[in-house]
Amino acid sequence: MGTLTLGQAARLTRTSKTTLTRAIKSGRLSAERRDDGSYRIDPAELSRVFEISVETPVTGSATGSVVHRATPPRDPNETPVTPETVARLAALDAEVAGLRELLRRADRQADDLRAERDQWRETAQGAQRLLADQRPRSWWRRTFG
Repeated sequence: MGTLTLGQAARLTRTSKTTLTRAIKSGRLSAERRDDGSYRIDPAELSRVFEISVETPVTGSATGSVVHRATPPRDPNETPVTPETVARLAALDAEVAGLRELLRRADRQADDLRAERDQWRETAQGAQRLLADQRPRSWWRRTFG
């Protein structure tokens, strides 16, 4: 998953770089500090703390707000992260979390069913032992026993 520069994060959250830096320094937002002094922010972490708004040409002009351009990636081989990508990643992260919870529930249910099956098996085996012990002995065994 890609990370965001401070400028990209500011654009997505419609806040200033200073606001984000303050949130990082206060510990409210976690970010990776790079060797060159810049920050890299995980989109999931950003969406946890700030509301991410995906900007389109229609909403940008309709609100009359100033559009901040994101800082270009420092690595020329790095693919820039678009607001649509961040929104899609956030949606996929939420879906994965929901599916993991469903899997945990299914695992718990399977464990409960296995335990119940084992109890029924023990009950059936106990009943078979009782029936075997109560059978009358054959004439041959009673005689020559």
